[in-house]
Amino acid sequence: MCIRDRTDSTDSNIDTTTFVYGNVMYEKGEYAKSIQIYENLLSQNGPSATLYYNLGNCYYKTNKLGSSVLNYERALMYDGHNEDIKYNLELVNLRIRDKMDPINESLVTLWSREFIKIFSVHSWALGCILFLWLSLTGFAVYRYAKKRSFQRNGFWGFVISFIIFIITLVSAITRNNYDKNFQFAVVMAPSSIVKSEPNESSTNLFLIHEGLKVQLLESDNNWTEVKMPDGNVGWLKNEDFMRVRGK
Repeated sequence: MCIRDRTDSTDSNIDTTTFVYGNVMYEKGEYAKSIQIYENLLSQNGPSATLYYNLGNCYYKTNKLGSSVLNYERALMYDGHNEDIKYNLELVNLRIRDKMDPINESLVTLWSREFIKIFSVHSWALGCILFLWLSLTGFAVYRYAKKRSFQRNGFWGFVISFIIFIITLVSAITRNNYDKNFQFAVVMAPSSIVKSEPNESSTNLFLIHEGLKVQLLESDNNWTEVKMPDGNVGWLKNEDFMRVRGK
């Protein structure tokens, strides 16, 4: 199976000429040059799902699986329903060495988590403000309109908008808590030993490899407690991973 190649569209604030040049280098197989161009664009313009996606493809082509997974994961943060990103991430995950069965979670938990991830906190908050304004407008129409048809439409506009306002408010709060409490990272070292405690002399628990995504729990100096996809927990050196929400 092959990855789905880079997209030709990008954000309006990014230098199109430079971006296209990076794409040309990719087509010519000059992946190192493409990586340099896309990384520079990120430094200059900030996060972009398109640039992270293209970087994930470049790193995949150069067999740097950890960097590939990292950039696809970052791309999904800004475009969580892009099927090309999801497809390529699944493909690269087939190549990483560690195969762990995830913890079984209820359908309600999985569905609610996917639902709040549809939009960012910022987008949920904007929706919250919009529907609050619409609900207040509907109430004003219902309260002060002279015609009964206007009152009826105003009432139902108020009710529906207020319900959606509550949903967006809860979603914004839940997404904010998720972003704060659920931090993830990708193992970048070729292999890394997970320890029972945050020091070199503690017991070796297991060995993990480049490309594995782990959840970050708590930090202690140069160590971080991490949770594996299968639920196992241990301590990992900070130098062995990079945070998904890192830039």
